[in-house]
Amino acid sequence: MKLVTLLPSATEIIARLGLEKNLVGVSHECDFPEAVASLPKLTSSRINTDLSSGNIHQSVMKVMKSAVSVYDLDVDLLKSLQPDFIITQDLCDVCAVSFEQVEKACQEVLDKNTRIISLKPKMLGDIWDDVQSVADQLSVSLKGREFKAEADARIKAVQTRSENSIAPKVLTVEWLDPIYIGGMWLPEMIDIVGGQICIAKSGQLAPVVKKEDLVRIEPDVVVVKPCGYKLDQTLKELELLREQLPDWKNPPRIYLVDGNSYFNRPGPRILDSLEILAYCTHPELFADFGERYKAAIIELGPEN
Repeated sequence: MKLVTLLPSATEIIARLGLEKNLVGVSHECDFPEAVASLPKLTSSRINTDLSSGNIHQSVMKVMKSAVSVYDLDVDLLKSLQPDFIITQDLCDVCAVSFEQVEKACQEVLDKNTRIISLKPKMLGDIWDDVQSVADQLSVSLKGREFKAEADARIKAVQTRSENSIAPKVLTVEWLDPIYIGGMWLPEMIDIVGGQICIAKSGQLAPVVKKEDLVRIEPDVVVVKPCGYKLDQTLKELELLREQLPDWKNPPRIYLVDGNSYFNRPGPRILDSLEILAYCTHPELFADFGERYKAAIIELGPEN
């Protein structure tokens, strides 16, 4: 059974289901587990991701307005691989190759028996359902159920430890210029860790806000996790972050988190993201998580 995954979360799902050995091709953004780095890359981006967040946003908007995809799909490589299954998404054309691109490529160059599995998660429950759906279609249903049992246990453990604590107001920043607030599954995660949700609503796209919108709220915690950014790229935009956030009367605790690896990938590591969020929300209750994920978290102090 030959598998192709066209987004990082799909690759991580396949690995979690014990099917990593069946992968024959991945997207250019797939970087976990590390072994997938040597696999053929079927996609590439039309956007220079080394630009500032504002310039990246403008470039994406320009490309999309011209009705051109943000990503290219290597159709010739896909044809040579002849996968049995392609796991892709039908949620966000900025996040990965569009479903229409994949469907068209399949019709043009692949065997009619090639099947497309499309993921479209908006809530945590959708992520668990996607994992089980992939497991069922790839004949490893038990692995899917094992993952769901793990997810339930880890969520319950976080809820139990935080259930009697004071709920701080938690703001998660998805992008810096313009400012996007984490939507979809993020509000649900904030609720699970015992925080109060700011601005965004569960299951809805990340809302765009202005600085004056943020002035009206007084968050206790701000988690900055730009989509697709590793920590070093976020650190390069610290000055911009300071400009974008208000001078709140009571300064919140501000954390920078590896947004490329966590939070924005609706796959197995969303559970790690939940534990990172638990630490940021209640560092006194989840010090062990702070230690476990210390390489992915930076707390900004007054000197920053």
